[in-house]
Amino acid sequence: MNIWNMIIEWVKKLFGVDPLMTGDQSKQNNAYTSSYEDTETVNLTAIFANKLSAFVASESMANVIPLDDGAETARVQLLDEVLQRLWIKSRKFTARLLGVGGIVIIPYVTNGRIYFDVVAQDRISINKMRGDQVIGATVLADLVVHNYRRYYRWIDYQLEGTTHVIRNKATSADGVVPLTFIPEWAGIQEEIRIGNVDRLLFAFIKSPVDNRQTHDLYGVPVTFGCEKIIAEIQETLQQINQEYALKKSFVGVDERLFGKDNRLPVSGLFKFLTGATNDNLWEIYDPAIRDSSYYNRLENLFVLLEKQVGVSRGILTKPESRGATATEIKAGLYDTYSLVEAVRDCIERGMDDFIYACNVLANAYSLTSASEYDIRIDWSYALIESSSETFAQYLQGEAVGAIEPAEIRQYLMTDETLDDARQRVDEILERKRKISTGLLNASLIDDSQGMND
Repeated sequence: MNIWNMIIEWVKKLFGVDPLMTGDQSKQNNAYTSSYEDTETVNLTAIFANKLSAFVASESMANVIPLDDGAETARVQLLDEVLQRLWIKSRKFTARLLGVGGIVIIPYVTNGRIYFDVVAQDRISINKMRGDQVIGATVLADLVVHNYRRYYRWIDYQLEGTTHVIRNKATSADGVVPLTFIPEWAGIQEEIRIGNVDRLLFAFIKSPVDNRQTHDLYGVPVTFGCEKIIAEIQETLQQINQEYALKKSFVGVDERLFGKDNRLPVSGLFKFLTGATNDNLWEIYDPAIRDSSYYNRLENLFVLLEKQVGVSRGILTKPESRGATATEIKAGLYDTYSLVEAVRDCIERGMDDFIYACNVLANAYSLTSASEYDIRIDWSYALIESSSETFAQYLQGEAVGAIEPAEIRQYLMTDETLDDARQRVDEILERKRKISTGLLNASLIDDSQGMND
């Protein structure tokens, strides 16, 4: 039994707490991760997860900004820098979230800087709940190989009233080892107590897919409940491969047509033919392949799987033809769009928890002076909208004073922050003003010279 299957025993041994997770749930979470990480077969869960993660995260931006458009502070810069490092991996962690059912983003401080680990939900043991809020959990946060041996870092989180207790321990196959034994963990404290906290200091993001049970401690993958259809698809793919293998063409040739060495060409095109007559020294084997029947079945299974997952056509099948307006596009992709929006809602709550945890740790370690902040996530709606129609709406919004010109520039220049866009707009307007003033002065000079003449 490996370390992942022994997580319940390790939690009890290291921290003396009883997990709410059962052994069956631990095995199930481990199975979700193993299935998603499988690279030996056509992994349909990974296909769905990667495709949907592109819809969710591509061309989207996330920023930590001052509260109420105030001046940017060192704390805001610190939190934004951490969020940018995480957001670079947004598509990757979104795919894993959908593929395994849930992820945990764990911030920690070492050497005066905030770092984080992103792990699958099979590494978290939920130990205590208050309503729907997790107030006690243990996470297998990190694994490193040192001198050819594996070492594991465990973090136990407990919320005692408004006091947050964090305990760190390291283990190997031989048992508990000091944190200082691993250079990467040497700066991590064994126990931290932080007051005035209202939630655990990590982000646990669960997939929005319904697990079809009354309790939902953990999430489930995007293809949960589709095992029968997936098995039929895998079987059909094997049948197609077998059909092509069995119907492979060849030429059966009598041995008298070959030379004294009686050897066939290595191409595999020819095979020995026995019992041939002088009138029939070779025979071509070229049967018809029943590809249309197999691919029709495969297409029907793909359609059924998309329906059971709850997405529109276009993940495994060819997308349906749609109109050009935003309304027509949205109608044709509404099922996929609904799931994408549900995933985004989960990620937004997760980002709020993650930055909250980073902010609390920054206070606890006195990394910068405290200040208020806000989180802004600008999601891309390229999935359901026409870019020309959206740009026209931006122009109309600016004309009536609903938005500012900098927001239009940021829509066009997606790599710029709003402050960068404002600065560039001001520079452009100032340049235009100087040009207009220069032209006006030149015109006045010409008019003056004309009058003197």
